[in-house]
Amino acid sequence: MQIRTLLICTLFSSLCVAQTVGVNSPASVRVTVLPERPLIEHRGTIQLLNFDFLLQNTGPKPLHLNRIAVSLWDKNNKLILRRALDENGRPSGLSMISQRDIASGGRIGLFNPFYEFGPELKIEKMSYDFFFNDPEYKTATPLDYQYSVEVSVTAKDFMDKTALFLPLHKRSIIFDGHDFYSHHRRQNLADPAFERLKILSNPVRYAYDFCPVNENGDMYKDSPWKKENWYGYGQPIYATGDGTVVGVANDVPENYFKGKEVVYAHPPGNDIYKASYGNFVVIDHGHGEFSFFAHMKTGSVRVKAGDHVVAGQQLGELGFAGDAFAPHLHYMLIDNADVLKAEGLPSYFRNFRRTLGSGIEDISQGQIDSGDIIEPQDR
Repeated sequence: MQIRTLLICTLFSSLCVAQTVGVNSPASVRVTVLPERPLIEHRGTIQLLNFDFLLQNTGPKPLHLNRIAVSLWDKNNKLILRRALDENGRPSGLSMISQRDIASGGRIGLFNPFYEFGPELKIEKMSYDFFFNDPEYKTATPLDYQYSVEVSVTAKDFMDKTALFLPLHKRSIIFDGHDFYSHHRRQNLADPAFERLKILSNPVRYAYDFCPVNENGDMYKDSPWKKENWYGYGQPIYATGDGTVVGVANDVPENYFKGKEVVYAHPPGNDIYKASYGNFVVIDHGHGEFSFFAHMKTGSVRVKAGDHVVAGQQLGELGFAGDAFAPHLHYMLIDNADVLKAEGLPSYFRNFRRTLGSGIEDISQGQIDSGDIIEPQDR
């Protein structure tokens, strides 16, 4: 009993110290929300928030990020929920953010760590607080800090206006989608490579990599080191919705395997679009929504710019061109025909089924993501 009392008193004393040592000076940090107005994606009743922060240190000395907190408010400015991520724990939750030190004049990218909320929470207004210390400052508790900055975030419910259908008519696994841990999500716009290209948005924010599979869920037979062994290679790719073709590439050579290494082909003219996406098709659906299909088989594209297409019309075949380490279809819905200027949009597909072991879930319209095994209902 005495030990328990001592622990409680020690914890209480630490909290009191933390409340008094925090200087709470405004941090010399400019916070940018990307995109400026994040979209709320829905998977059933779960609300998903997929956006980023850029933190720019405008002050004369380096800073260390030691805590992030999010608060949700209702329309009457009453607090609904507050969550925090700090350096408590071994390793701490904040360790998922690999770069937390910001040099003077430098910047870091930060993926919103509070990305999922239940249906009971009405997301109307959010505020994020970022807490910082000088790098050499020793914190008394995880609540201790020297500087802070707050930014308000207004999210918007999004439902696409285009009736979209799956781009492959074979059972497929979403090898990588756009969940918090996917590589599409991991596009750090503070990276020098993005800065050099002046890229200020993430077109692959809501992208998918489709890989056809057999009945056991295998993506390839025998060895993966031969493109023809992949069940998806050469499979037809279909338009996801009605629209007009506004972009095409059909002459990018395919990659090949040399042992276990991928030998990447050099596209004609070292075109950055072709180097990234290989052979591709872009469809304008109207309403500011564009479908982008990438890594298609060389010479397989059947459409040209200006063609009107309808949902279910074959566009080409699945291939192994561009920035890909295995044959697959990269698909995404974006808000601009120019992929280097586009921002990703959530997409919801019609009339498909999700395989759940020996069971099947028929979905009239819904979201898909990493790990899902899906196929059209009329397959």
